[in-house]
Amino acid sequence: MLSRDPGAGSAMPYTTSYQPDRGHFESEERFRQIVEGLHHIVALTDYACTELFFVNAAYERIWGQPREKLYREPMSFLEGVHPQDRERVYSAIFDDPTRNFDLEFRVVRPDGELRWVWSRGFPVRNARGDIYRIASITEDVTERKAIAESHERLLRGFTHDVKNPLGAADGYLSLMELGVFGEMTAPQLEAIGRTRRTVRTALNLVSQLLDIERAKAGELIIQRERVDLGAMTRESVEDFRSAANAKRQSLTLKIPDEDDLVVESDRTRVRQILANLLSNAVKYTQPDGSITVSARVVDADDTTCPVSCVALAVADDGPGIPPEKHRLLFREFTRFDPSAAEGSGIGLAISQHIAQALGAAITFTSAPGVGSEFTLWLPRKP
Repeated sequence: MLSRDPGAGSAMPYTTSYQPDRGHFESEERFRQIVEGLHHIVALTDYACTELFFVNAAYERIWGQPREKLYREPMSFLEGVHPQDRERVYSAIFDDPTRNFDLEFRVVRPDGELRWVWSRGFPVRNARGDIYRIASITEDVTERKAIAESHERLLRGFTHDVKNPLGAADGYLSLMELGVFGEMTAPQLEAIGRTRRTVRTALNLVSQLLDIERAKAGELIIQRERVDLGAMTRESVEDFRSAANAKRQSLTLKIPDEDDLVVESDRTRVRQILANLLSNAVKYTQPDGSITVSARVVDADDTTCPVSCVALAVADDGPGIPPEKHRLLFREFTRFDPSAAEGSGIGLAISQHIAQALGAAITFTSAPGVGSEFTLWLPRKP
């Protein structure tokens, strides 16, 4: 919802003496008729937000207050905003009316019921380009948040219940390898080793599922420090050297010696992303194929990264990804060719979530029969 203390209206910048013509009034009347029955709150004010021109009936359903009061006292919507969210809401809406706002906050109805809403607002300009209206759309997302929180609790509880017995099983297998329960034959030790690798794969999958949920909830812990991406990339490439050699793949590293590849980021998380990209390249590139890993500094005026970045790229000459499947690439549990290699299909999904938490992004180019290139654009400063 939008509004402003009437006493502040006279000092607002960008105000205009523009007077809407009859066509504008007719357009707004049609607008009122269209939005009156919507479930979202739709509001329209003047630029200074001192006068409320229209708010539909959804306001009464969500806020639990009559519209008449809001018309008389435009600031009264703040009474329904949760006290802990009120300052944030006011600042987002009123600090700069020339820009859009997009925020989620709580509403406490007069009967004490708590609702979550998602509000978006934007200035409306006339034919001359002057701002003469402020429009907002506010959606009740209470049920959606409840479903998401229920899903998160279920997944966290499930992964916790799965992780504990898997960890215990790995511990017992370790003791068997050490001969605590008796001497093992070579075939038995080989079988135990394979079983432990399977258990560790399952444990890693559980950890990645938890990371996805934490990232979605904004709870992914980020520990920033100075990270030498050049050294880290060299180490990561060597970690996958033996796997690439097993498939007779050439694994090439290209890092300019003169570039300063130091960033302020989370070392563990960046390495996790790079490992996922390298793992996919090795798994899906055919035997005798080639993989190239590169790192370079990108200036702030680059269209992909608006600030100074280091671009870490993993390119291969593998089978490539069909264009119609590009939009599915970062979805959880998406695998385009399950027969090509083992995997859960969440590596790219968790990598993109982590990248976003780092203020970074992952882009890709791919074409069937040509190969793929995935690039992590990592800001040099947080």
